[in-house]
Amino acid sequence: MQAATLSLADWVFMLFVLITLGCLATRRDALLPTSVGLLVVGSILKGSIIGGLQVAFNAILTATTDLLNVIIVIALIVMLTKTMEDMGADRLMVAPLRRLLRKPGTSYWVLGLSMLVLSWFIWPTPAVALLGAMVLPAAVVGGLPPITAAMSLSIFGEGIGLSSDFIIQGTPSVTAKLTKIPIADIISANIPVWAAVSITAAMASFIIAHRSIKASQGHADYTEKMRDKAAAATTVIEASLIGRVMAWCIPMVFGVAIFYMFQLGLKGGQATALVGGTTLALTMISAMFQYGNKAFDRVMEHARYGWMFAVKVFGPVVIIAAFFWLGGDSLKDILGVQTAQGLMFDWGYFIAAQVPINTFMVAVIVTIASALAAFSGSGYAAIPLGVSIAMALGTPIGANVDYLASMAQMAAIWTAATLVPWGSLAVTAAMAGVEPHELARRNLWPTILGLAAGIIVTTILA
Repeated sequence: MQAATLSLADWVFMLFVLITLGCLATRRDALLPTSVGLLVVGSILKGSIIGGLQVAFNAILTATTDLLNVIIVIALIVMLTKTMEDMGADRLMVAPLRRLLRKPGTSYWVLGLSMLVLSWFIWPTPAVALLGAMVLPAAVVGGLPPITAAMSLSIFGEGIGLSSDFIIQGTPSVTAKLTKIPIADIISANIPVWAAVSITAAMASFIIAHRSIKASQGHADYTEKMRDKAAAATTVIEASLIGRVMAWCIPMVFGVAIFYMFQLGLKGGQATALVGGTTLALTMISAMFQYGNKAFDRVMEHARYGWMFAVKVFGPVVIIAAFFWLGGDSLKDILGVQTAQGLMFDWGYFIAAQVPINTFMVAVIVTIASALAAFSGSGYAAIPLGVSIAMALGTPIGANVDYLASMAQMAAIWTAATLVPWGSLAVTAAMAGVEPHELARRNLWPTILGLAAGIIVTTILA
């Protein structure tokens, strides 16, 4: 084991980590403390304020470069969904689901699994808007309580879907960039941890949902507004000819892309490039046929909207990540010194030398740290902290960091997606007409039990 010595930079770095956690625990955003920490720690590392300013910029540049492929894919996906919306293709694609919404119990699974599949392909935010407008009202009028419908959307879409993100691969890409572990290895480690968290959370959620369904039988649990939405959603869908064609072509083309992804063994950046290029091609083809002479202007509008959405999500994330990049292997690139060791690694070796650290304790620590950081409302912003701790504490004891980092990823995304009322959960609650805090309360036990199952599996495998 390496020498367990701590420098002034290590102590100041940890101080700002604790300050950041304190801010998050009191519902304050993490951007300010991490930005200040980036400047202060950078100045200490370089021995001057000028050097600190340069370190801060280089760290942000490094984080942005590492995450740029994720940002681009998200922007392209949003471009496609806006074009699909104009064509009516999005509504046609989900229309067949309405026939399966006559029984509340079945509706819960149909709504959830549909949200999961759409989240893998077009990301959770557009998916919840689409299902919330076209499918959710019919499920509610069919007997599924609104709060239960909202649970299904949040658990399956932003929980199960975004924590895995196997198609777009944005979420595992963030973890892979932080750990410098090949994304194929991260995804392989993700699968058992994700399965444990997801299956446990889904079953616990359904038990709670079943109780709500039984309690609501015999009386209507929806508003007149919801009835109107259901009536509107069941009317004849207006779609252009190209919209009707693309409603079939889009899922087929993505299916072929996924087939070749496995057939050719495409992983990581290659797989992301295939998804991104396919998305761009579908968008351009759809736009040319849908808009005609107006395609030049409409494509530009959708491109701006897509980039604005992606930057809105990831803009703060890259600065927060930049601070935690100082804790990992990226410090070599930031300082331009190949012998530099991440500050979190210094702490990992120090703690391992002072107290008995085992795999179970590390799994618990990364889960709690990631969950606390996720209360900023962004699961992506929380991943860097949890993954840095996983590397710092897992490496000295010889644990498999792949699984520990996967657990950090699960805790960050699940907490932000299902337990933070002021985050993406507010959108889901609004679509169902329920209170975000009530939805977060209903999601509490499924999420806790799911993460506990993930800790157990992580401990066994790591």
